[in-house]
Amino acid sequence: MTSTCRLCAAQLARTVSKPTAVARSTAVLASSSSPASNASRLVRRATPVSPWSPVRSMHSSPARASALLSATRSPRAPLLSSTRMSPRRNIACVAEAPENPSEDFEPVEEEMQEGERLEMHLTDAAIKQIERAQGKANDPTLALRLVVESGGCHGYQYKMQVTNKRDSDDYRFAPPIETTASLLVDSASLPLVKGSTIDYATELIGSAFRIRDNPQSKDAGCGCGVSWELKDM
Repeated sequence: MTSTCRLCAAQLARTVSKPTAVARSTAVLASSSSPASNASRLVRRATPVSPWSPVRSMHSSPARASALLSATRSPRAPLLSSTRMSPRRNIACVAEAPENPSEDFEPVEEEMQEGERLEMHLTDAAIKQIERAQGKANDPTLALRLVVESGGCHGYQYKMQVTNKRDSDDYRFAPPIETTASLLVDSASLPLVKGSTIDYATELIGSAFRIRDNPQSKDAGCGCGVSWELKDM
């Protein structure tokens, strides 16, 4: 083949290969002519939707969304069970008559009706407070003395103190449980307070022994818890 023929063949080959290059350029332009589709693909790749996504779950399965929401709630204990408090226990204490009464002693039992029991009541709080006083004084014979005196804004008033002295006309009330606590009431005061409950209350104004549910009291008495009015017999 002559040199002229070789030159013509090379030119012909270059001419035939041009449409292929043009086709590649057209394909590249076509692939880059839709920015929206490319952006959409990029967004989908950058932000994959999690199977636990709330949006997807709520739209695809309401039941599943409800289950997910309920699963994220922290369990709470019932308010009633957490705030319910056990009531104070009243312990009945049967009277022990004076061992060596005075000459002018008058038994309280003689003025009581048939079947009536001569007793007082102590709450757990009152018993524990008496035991605390015994522990501080290192004296297990300490007892709480209750006396009724005339006076106050309602006619009568209570007076209570801790003592280790039992007078000759004192009735003694001991709880029927394992404790060294006891209550002393003289024979003159006992008819006015028999059947009452003695509690130890802790309040903002202070802590003190209180008389509750006195059957001989006309009403709840004064707000101070000391003065009270005798019921009409």
